[in-house]
Amino acid sequence: MSLPHSPELLRRNFRIDVFGAVCAGLYAAVLLAFMPVVVRRMGGSSFEVALVVAAPFIGHLLSPIGIYLLSGLPAVRVVAGVVTASRAVFIAGVLVATTPLMLAMTTLAFWVITISNIAAYTAVMAAIYPGSERAQAMGKVRIGASIAGIAAAATAGIVIDVVPATYVFAAVALLSLPGAIGFFWIRDEGRTATAGRRSTFAVAREIWNDHRYRRLLTANTVFGLGNLMNVVIVPIMLVDHFNAPNSFVGATAALASMTAIVAYLFWGRMIDRGSSLQLSAYGSSLLLLVPLTYMFAPSIWFLVPLAVIQGIVTACFEITYHTNVVQAAPPGRVLDYATAQSFLLGIRGTIAPFAASLLMTLIEPRMVLAVAITFMVVGLSLYYRAVRQYAPAPPVEAALEPVTPETLPAS
Repeated sequence: MSLPHSPELLRRNFRIDVFGAVCAGLYAAVLLAFMPVVVRRMGGSSFEVALVVAAPFIGHLLSPIGIYLLSGLPAVRVVAGVVTASRAVFIAGVLVATTPLMLAMTTLAFWVITISNIAAYTAVMAAIYPGSERAQAMGKVRIGASIAGIAAAATAGIVIDVVPATYVFAAVALLSLPGAIGFFWIRDEGRTATAGRRSTFAVAREIWNDHRYRRLLTANTVFGLGNLMNVVIVPIMLVDHFNAPNSFVGATAALASMTAIVAYLFWGRMIDRGSSLQLSAYGSSLLLLVPLTYMFAPSIWFLVPLAVIQGIVTACFEITYHTNVVQAAPPGRVLDYATAQSFLLGIRGTIAPFAASLLMTLIEPRMVLAVAITFMVVGLSLYYRAVRQYAPAPPVEAALEPVTPETLPAS
């Protein structure tokens, strides 16, 4: 049994985490809101827009390689080192990019490096915050990111119209570097045991034999295919159908961030008191409003209330992506289960944008949205059935126990 968390160290880690989140928020809000739109305005094809949208998911698809190579290293150093390196690569890449494809490839390189630390990050979050307060702490940290994102997105929406977008991307990435470096000072009190390398096939077999988690991942995959088809359609419709100016994109991104500030507090309290998996199902249901709105909205102004919904859902998924693993994983298996979740997210996130891009060469975007909605509805039905089999999250101490032969499930 692990010792109680030191209050002084808990506060120290929280301050460092908040600082890192504020720096990341400046950067992420601009990258996510504007990179697909900028690539399209530069004359990028639907394939190049799809590559930008798929980049984080290609990173997830390749994450087992990075996780395997980085296994055995201290988790805090892995998180801090990888984030610092990825942002440095991004700065260099955007400053030399002169075509939409170069911007897309730079974005891809950034995400592949960044996502390689995803399992280590989940383990660190589970280690530095006690189970009764973890989701609330993560929510408060993300409030800092949202506040920074509001300022960054609103400012970038104006500046990008008069300054080359690559300079704006480089500037916000540079501003985010101190937060990445500061994460090296996080202390986990030895709660994240340094695991040795294990056979990928052995891990995959053990997770496949967990029938509950297999059903959960199947539902996520079906729903995610539909949802991630939307992600590539949205920036194309913003430019081609709604003719949305950059200032409008920035304003709606800021509104979503403002909404998320309140939503993080709500979701954090609810998750700590109940089932993370059940609450993520509710958030997924709300997400259906995104394709429905883009399908039927008669004008650009109908997208404004949708930004509020997106802020609520983003806050939910930002927290539950990590807390779901803690709830679902058996003792000592958080890293393995986080890797499996990341890998399957990579599969659907890599397939869906390019599938949407292909479909848009055959049918108009609204019909592609109808296909996406069908996948989402089927996936939601499967997901609600899967989450009923899970009890509330186990204590973090159990979830983080080192893996031993006794803690592994029978094959």
